[in-house]
Amino acid sequence: MPNLESRADARDGTPAPSSCTGCAHFDRRGFLSAASLMSLGAFMAACGDGTIGGPTESPGIALTPLRVDPRLLPSLSGIGGRAMVTPVDGAPMVIERLSATQFRAFLLACPHKGTTVDVVGDGFLCPNHAARFSRDGIWLSGQETTDLVPVGVAMQADGTLIVGGLAAAPRPATLVLTTKAVAFVGSTTGADPAPQSVALTNSGDGTVAGLSVSLAYGVNQPAGWLTVQLNAVSAPAVVTLTAKRGAIAAGTYAATVTVSATGLDSQQVIATLIVQDPNSPQSLQLSSTAVSLSAVTGASPATQTVQVLNSGSGTIVGLAAVATYGAGATGWLSTSSLNATTAPAVLTLRAITTALAAGTYTATVQVSGTGVTSRTVAVTLVVGTPGLAVTIASFPSLANIGGVAGSVGMVNGGPVALARASATTFLAFSMRCTHAGTTVNTENFRNSGSAFHCPNHGALFDSAGVVLPSSPIRTTPLTQLKVTYTPGAAVLYIG
Repeated sequence: MPNLESRADARDGTPAPSSCTGCAHFDRRGFLSAASLMSLGAFMAACGDGTIGGPTESPGIALTPLRVDPRLLPSLSGIGGRAMVTPVDGAPMVIERLSATQFRAFLLACPHKGTTVDVVGDGFLCPNHAARFSRDGIWLSGQETTDLVPVGVAMQADGTLIVGGLAAAPRPATLVLTTKAVAFVGSTTGADPAPQSVALTNSGDGTVAGLSVSLAYGVNQPAGWLTVQLNAVSAPAVVTLTAKRGAIAAGTYAATVTVSATGLDSQQVIATLIVQDPNSPQSLQLSSTAVSLSAVTGASPATQTVQVLNSGSGTIVGLAAVATYGAGATGWLSTSSLNATTAPAVLTLRAITTALAAGTYTATVQVSGTGVTSRTVAVTLVVGTPGLAVTIASFPSLANIGGVAGSVGMVNGGPVALARASATTFLAFSMRCTHAGTTVNTENFRNSGSAFHCPNHGALFDSAGVVLPSSPIRTTPLTQLKVTYTPGAAVLYIG
């Protein structure tokens, strides 16, 4: 095996016997936390064990996390570089640099029989039964099996890596806006209002890319008074909104700014322009008349704000807010956060969910002032159960009844699959086969009609997790997990 740094004994750092001709010695300073390391930057094939039939016992992920300093490994100096780590109490792992601060790792044990896989070209090959995997660890061809097991990697403040444990399931990329409503107040005789900004961020993993904005004005309302500028095409980004009254008469006007991103649901910002007439009476206006909140049981959602404005002349005083509740529960909404008793003011809506069970709750907040017509805000609160939160739109197969998505996240230390049972219901399953614990695949296995296939002994399951009559192995149904879902919601909860 050409140009490889040899393995060192994990206990004392001395060189271990190697079958690799020409392997260069890698001394004790090149590894930490009782691990041996191999540079994989320039080689085409690593030393697989070549065992036919697989090892007697398949080593798993090391019980003790390893601390590795990537600065001591030349192969990890550049993006795409890889190095192998062999802990005392587990199977070899490969670490790959993805960016200046991001790394990933995989267990180099073939899921079929536990044989150590070779690194070949831009992927991995098992020398036992020729299972082939992509650089991302995805099974491609050869012996039917599952993907390589991802291992957790966390970069520390000192630049070292903690490697070990199952990698957390990636959270779907999620576009987050700092506000869904902005309001501009001007006068028929005054200057234009100041611009306002909306920050766009990503609260998940991956990338929110392909950002774009579009603008639409209210029906039968004047157009051209709002300009929208986006400063980047991927998150984080900022949308700047600028309102210019021009010759628009006194009144209240609305426009909708739609923010879109590749592969994600679009979101909207409602922009309101209030042009005051110094000669008209005061009039109460709100920047938003509907607010949606969501949280899991025991945790409160983020607050949302509504601007309370005066679209006329004079001053509105005596501002107050009172909530009335729909069926289910009362007292869960704090409306005491009006920051002033005269307009303009800001109403902060805060949900207190500590005592609430999972479900959907509604309330109406009435905002009043002395001598003016009151306005209302409709508030909807969705409370889910703690557990794995899954954004449905992130898995296109779930758009159709009978659709199945595998590895949507981790529950109880194992991967989870979702199946859409109807327009309003979902089923969740542990992906561990109930026969021998192997992780099942979600692909249709040779057109068998199965939703799940175990690569170990071939067990077949339908989308309800039940063993099919055609399954070569008889076992119990897949373990079902609790799903909390409110019809129409974008997110469901598992566990």
